[in-house]
Amino acid sequence: MTRNAAVLLAIGGVLLATAACGSDDSGESFGVGQPAIADTTSTSPDDTAPPSRSSTTIEPSSATTESPPTATTPSTTTAPLPEPVVSLVEFGSFDKPVDVVDRAGDGTVYVVEQPGRVVAATDLSSNVVLDVTDLTDARGERGLLGLAFHPTDPLAYINYTDLSGNTVVAELTLDPNTGLFDRASLREVLTVDQPYTNHNGGQIAFGPDELLYVGLGDGGSGSDPERYSLDVSSRLGKILRIDPSEFNGQPFAVPADNPFVGVPGADPTIWSYGLRNPWKFSFDSDNGDLWIADVGQGAFEEINRTAATDRRDAGRGVNFGWSAFEGFERFNDDQPVDGAVPPLFVYDHGGGRCSVSGGTVARGDTVASLAGWYVFGDYCSGQIWALDPTVPPNEPRVVEIAQLSSLVAITEGPDRELYAVSNGGSVARFVSD
Repeated sequence: MTRNAAVLLAIGGVLLATAACGSDDSGESFGVGQPAIADTTSTSPDDTAPPSRSSTTIEPSSATTESPPTATTPSTTTAPLPEPVVSLVEFGSFDKPVDVVDRAGDGTVYVVEQPGRVVAATDLSSNVVLDVTDLTDARGERGLLGLAFHPTDPLAYINYTDLSGNTVVAELTLDPNTGLFDRASLREVLTVDQPYTNHNGGQIAFGPDELLYVGLGDGGSGSDPERYSLDVSSRLGKILRIDPSEFNGQPFAVPADNPFVGVPGADPTIWSYGLRNPWKFSFDSDNGDLWIADVGQGAFEEINRTAATDRRDAGRGVNFGWSAFEGFERFNDDQPVDGAVPPLFVYDHGGGRCSVSGGTVARGDTVASLAGWYVFGDYCSGQIWALDPTVPPNEPRVVEIAQLSSLVAITEGPDRELYAVSNGGSVARFVSD
């Protein structure tokens, strides 16, 4: 059985480098201490009550039908965007970069290097502002994988795999005078045991609600062997949403409007589920929509989009379908299909393609022809595409715009400029052709 296919581009996998799968099946932990539940979002009304377990929890015994679900992407009558004409200009060379992060008002490009460093760079200089190479081991899909700056406080958050291979999200304070990260201030916020070496996710980002979102893969190996992705008692195969501040003696707080708060047996930190390896996700700075580039298994790569209501609830409680589905196709027959939301766009592994690398909606004015397009690419082929979100969701329009080998990220830097990141060492900036 297939889900309604919008299009299959004959053009998703491995990430960073091919990693061998381990055999450790030790499961996953619930972090440093137990999460506290706090009403941290009282200023943003939520019109949707937390779901009951019977309506949202996916269990194998609940699969009684295979009727296609309905996508959450809104239709629109907006005219198609003009086709972008762009080039890539090298910004700098780095040691296995995996991401570029902007700190609001800073004007500096923060490059995350997989071996464990953060480099603050401009067109004229670069400076290592954080070194945690002693805490991680950059092998395969492990290492320092993510960085996010607090929207209002002098704090930074990093996502790395520790020397045992488990995911750690940690907080550090920033020196307001030098811009250096205070290594002595490092505080572990959340930890998740990883049963295998791959599918660690890595992306962290503050959403429009100023809360921290954490992307986690399904635990690794292949084919979701432990069936974690649709299991809402596990944090694996999910996007989590937390307030990373210490609260009532706990290392973080769970927002009271998270969809699984109060649901028996569910982990309250979960925001979205049914994901294989959401290596990169982003929020559209214009409307708050959530975009997820979810790395596929052996055949398909997918782009997911969920619309925001009042800029604040994109992805809330959404089941993206893995491992009941890969792309639009049925995958694990023992996993339930009810409630799974299909991707906006899927492409296959033809032509040497293997692993999707997201991805952000361009909203800056430095490259006018990119404005409004969602830009993403593929790790193996190096192809970079732009997807027009203004056309109806069942008629996606995708055009190839550039090429960069070992592509791992398309992300936004200072002044909303777009950057392409190659794990081979290059960071490049998009410019008008």
